[in-house]
Amino acid sequence: MDEKPPPPPRRDANGDREPLADPVLCRYCRRHTRKQPGPRGGRPGEYCTTVWAVDERGREVTCARMDEAEQIAFAAYGPALPGLDVAAVGRDVGRALAEIIPLKHTLAALDERLNAEVADARARVAEAETARNDAEARAEAAEQRVAEAEAAVAEAAERAEVADACTEEAEERAAADRAQAQRAIADRLTAEGEIGQLRERLEQLAAEQRQAAETASARIEELAAAAAARGSEAEAAHARARQLETDLRDLATQHHEDLEQVRARHDRTLSEERAEQDQRIATLREQHETAQAAARERAGELATAAARAETAATEARAAAAAATRTAEATAARLSTLREGLLTALAEPGTDLPPRVRGILTDTALAAPE
Repeated sequence: MDEKPPPPPRRDANGDREPLADPVLCRYCRRHTRKQPGPRGGRPGEYCTTVWAVDERGREVTCARMDEAEQIAFAAYGPALPGLDVAAVGRDVGRALAEIIPLKHTLAALDERLNAEVADARARVAEAETARNDAEARAEAAEQRVAEAEAAVAEAAERAEVADACTEEAEERAAADRAQAQRAIADRLTAEGEIGQLRERLEQLAAEQRQAAETASARIEELAAAAAARGSEAEAAHARARQLETDLRDLATQHHEDLEQVRARHDRTLSEERAEQDQRIATLREQHETAQAAARERAGELATAAARAETAATEARAAAAAATRTAEATAARLSTLREGLLTALAEPGTDLPPRVRGILTDTALAAPE
């Protein structure tokens, strides 16, 4: 059985090759002795003389050529081609897939839980909004009843203003009657003054004009009758004025009593209605605030849970992305290795082990296009 071609020498993290354990061995395969100088002397070579294959041009594939190709590939691609450890690459891909699949399941479960929590939160918010709308409707109805009570109060105030206007009109009529009575009293006083003057004049002229006594007596009687008539009119006017004043006082008293009763009933009704409405509004507000507080608390809890779920989902996505990048890098490495192996297989005279050929066959479907 022919000897297998050697893998490239290992490199450390800095890309440097591991030093040779035995400086006599070949620099590349590290199996055979280096080429020795000829009979004429000279320096020994760095590589052995083993021929591992023949390329398509008929040239021999030696350790010197493979070392040069490995150095060129490393300079061009870096550590993307560390060696031909296909089994290790397969193990890396398997571990990456084993980490990615549970992460996908976890993300799906987190999405379902988050959707359920959001739906529950929306339902609770809708219930809180409905309760708040009901409370506002009840508050509006209470305010409407208060407005109706105030309208009734305004109507009672208008009736009170009408009664005040009637009272003012009665007072004006009483004032006019009092003015008329005062004018009648003034006329009576004027007439009495005239009578006194006439009597004084008659007494002075009694001695000189006794012949006109009958005429003067008749004039006196006429004036006395007129004064008596004026006095009767004045007394009647005084009586009417007193009666009007009495009626006015009674009317004013009755009006004030009615107004006080209306105001008392209005104040009592308004106080009772306001107390009842205040109690209802306070109860509704308390219920509304309790419902809002519960809704806010539940919304805060849901927001916290959603934040935690989002954080977990973000971490899971980051882990999945990292795992995906690792899988992609591993797949790229595997694809590069597979292309290198296929290239080696395409060369004439290349004889790879059956295990390597089996790995190439198994990874044919997983290779990127």
